[in-house]
Amino acid sequence: MSVLVCSVFVVVFLWGLASNYDLFSPAKFFLFSLFIFHLGALSGEYSYELWMLILLVLLVGAAIVLFEAWDPLPRPARYALTVPRHSDPRHFLMWIWVISLPALAAEAYLMWKVGGLQAYVNVIGNRVLEFRGAGWAVALSATLVTFNLAYFAVGLTRERSGWWWSAYGVHLLLALAIGLLSGSRSGFLTTFAIQLFCYHYIKSNVRLTRALPIAVALVVAALVLGAVRNSVKFEDDTLSVGAGNGIGDQTLQYGTFKYGVQPLQILLDADHVKPAYGMTLISVVTNLVPRDWWPDKPDTGGVFFTKEYTGNAWNGFSNLTPTLLGEMVINFGWFMGVLVYVAAYPALMYLLVRYYRRVVVWARAERGPTAAIEILLYVCVMWALVGLMVAEVTTTVVSLVTARLLPLLLLKIVLGQRLRPVRQLRGRRAGRRFSELQPLPGG
Repeated sequence: MSVLVCSVFVVVFLWGLASNYDLFSPAKFFLFSLFIFHLGALSGEYSYELWMLILLVLLVGAAIVLFEAWDPLPRPARYALTVPRHSDPRHFLMWIWVISLPALAAEAYLMWKVGGLQAYVNVIGNRVLEFRGAGWAVALSATLVTFNLAYFAVGLTRERSGWWWSAYGVHLLLALAIGLLSGSRSGFLTTFAIQLFCYHYIKSNVRLTRALPIAVALVVAALVLGAVRNSVKFEDDTLSVGAGNGIGDQTLQYGTFKYGVQPLQILLDADHVKPAYGMTLISVVTNLVPRDWWPDKPDTGGVFFTKEYTGNAWNGFSNLTPTLLGEMVINFGWFMGVLVYVAAYPALMYLLVRYYRRVVVWARAERGPTAAIEILLYVCVMWALVGLMVAEVTTTVVSLVTARLLPLLLLKIVLGQRLRPVRQLRGRRAGRRFSELQPLPGG
């Protein structure tokens, strides 16, 4: 069965390469993520049923490839009639720093809450419990990364001075520091990955020879950070990592390559499935209410899954994510859960592909700060929807809304930026298709 699934994967991936020239399209990112998070299935003896579930996820990837092939992205012309030049929004640098201050204040509050920098470093591995009740501060501090990405995206729209990039570098160091202190690999590594996406769509096409080494480096960094984050200690003004904590190859492997495998195998091994009847999905709304106010509020998918199917193995200090397929199963049972997954996930991906095509065409025509922020907005949405493959619904949706969408919408409001309707762009090109006239930079 493993040979069949791997063969189907190769066929689907080659189809995706042939049907859409864009190396960073949603289908290719989905298939790459599927490969990384399910690679661990090849390292052991897994059941026939597990491979069937992996094949089901792969078929969602095939559906995305089909959606892209059905209405392909127009190839940009090599030359354009006009190359519009855009100035930055008024007071952009001032506003990007001003709206970043609340995030810095929230991080300072978290540090004060646990007793300073040394104590903060020591509780990184237990952040789930240590920061309970301070979710608002965690969410607010995460917005700094989003504002930094907007800073970077706008910076790509035209030539910048060394002083401009130096100021950005300071902002980036602050964002990376918060990402590291959060203990989350995504809070740190995602910054570089999304920067690569923005560079590809705003500045110049990134070829496979450049993208592949960067992707490998990020995966290796994820392996290392996944092992280090639970073993870092700060004692007597000395920072130590991994001493006596037994970091081994299995820890590194599980943390990355089995995110999509282990939860499904746990469900298959369970004596029975206890349906949550959609309560983990409702937690998208109820999760905004502090647990001190509502102690019995519905658990998120990861918390419910860990409690019911692993015997609360980590006593609340950590939780497994059930994957989107797994979360549908723990809510509705095997039969209905698979049906809901098959209906819902491809539908979301179809809407994503439509959104992708429209935004990329718009960005070719605008090529200014407004389009740069729209590209960043799209990449954040795409990242979250693909991430649902191995994540839980509540954390993904809440993080997307609070840490990505709302900050970017706030930035657009503050700067007074608005993307012009397609019909205006068409009119500006005297009736000719604007998507054929305006190339990607560097095209």
